[in-house]
Amino acid sequence: METTTTDIQDQGPRRGIVIIVIIILLGTNLLLLWQFYDKKNGFDEANKNLTIANQDKAQLQTELDAIKVEREKLQTENSQYKDQLSQADSTVKLKEAQIQHLISIGGPAQLAKAKTEIAKLKEMNQLYVLQVDSLNKVNTKLTSDVQNLNSDLTQQQNKNTDLSKQVSRLADKVAAGSILTATNIITEALKFKSNGKETATNKAKQVGKMHTKFTLAQNRVIDSGPIDIYVRVTGPDGSVVGDGTSTTQPSFTAGGQTITYTMKETIDYQNKDTDVDAVWVKRGSQFTKGKYNVELYHGGEVIGKSTIELK
Repeated sequence: METTTTDIQDQGPRRGIVIIVIIILLGTNLLLLWQFYDKKNGFDEANKNLTIANQDKAQLQTELDAIKVEREKLQTENSQYKDQLSQADSTVKLKEAQIQHLISIGGPAQLAKAKTEIAKLKEMNQLYVLQVDSLNKVNTKLTSDVQNLNSDLTQQQNKNTDLSKQVSRLADKVAAGSILTATNIITEALKFKSNGKETATNKAKQVGKMHTKFTLAQNRVIDSGPIDIYVRVTGPDGSVVGDGTSTTQPSFTAGGQTITYTMKETIDYQNKDTDVDAVWVKRGSQFTKGKYNVELYHGGEVIGKSTIELK
């Protein structure tokens, strides 16, 4: 087949059109390719930013958790200061809650703010630690002061105890010095003669009365003036001899006990040797045979004894 001039002339415009189409297709492909790489770079940048954001978020969360653990440990170890630290606790916990909210949102702006707030929280925690240290120092000082006071108190109590013992010993000495001593004690039984005179006897059926003679020794410790001497006589049967004038036996108190007695003799004592003759009788009945024990009391103490035996 032969190519004519007309055919060649017809192919010229068609070839131009093809070239133009090819150029358009190439341009479109290049545009699509450029858009693809542009979006890919955008995705890569977005993924990179997301990864960085997640890393920042995790780091901030780790820092916040560490601060919480430190604070809670400090609280547990110093629970005795709960009241003093209550206001600081509330402030720190509020700041922690704010930071946790920012981290939970996780946006760049929120994470940046969370980072700034964590720095502030660390400063607050340092102040919290300083406050605890201050309280510990005060508590240690107070404990030391209390121990010193207790030591001083113990020493003073020991001194007071020693002083009390000394006072007690002195009081015992004074009390002992305030008790009179009876010497030269003699108890005699007397009978009445027809002429009215009295003579000594040891025959029970003849006895009209008894008397106990003694001397109160000189004592300059006690005050001068009237003093009471109690005479207590027990008969052969162990009972206290009464004077037969009353239905109840008189008594006095000595050493927390009630002691019955036979008679009381009131003496005008002038701090010198004083002779006393205490007469006691057994009205309404006769004396029986046997041994009679006589005890003399002053100030609740026995100051002398004597015995007599009747036949």
